[in-house]
Amino acid sequence: MPKGEKLHLVRPPREALAARWGLRLFEDGETGERVYIRAPAVVLERFKALPPDKRGEVVGVGLEALGLEVQDGKEAR
Repeated sequence: MPKGEKLHLVRPPREALAARWGLRLFEDGETGERVYIRAPAVVLERFKALPPDKRGEVVGVGLEALGLEVQDGKEAR
């Protein structure tokens, strides 16, 4: 029997794992991705200290401040 074949029998459901770490699963229309950010160290540390949903909110507000609105998942200028 390959290693990990019965893991689904002992692993908690995804919802329970997310709750254990204080996270929530992605909702419809949400996604996550790793990107590199170039910023002053103090700014980057503050950004990394935010929870994931607040980071997304910061990015959205920043795009609007730059005049790069996002509508229906596509960038509008």
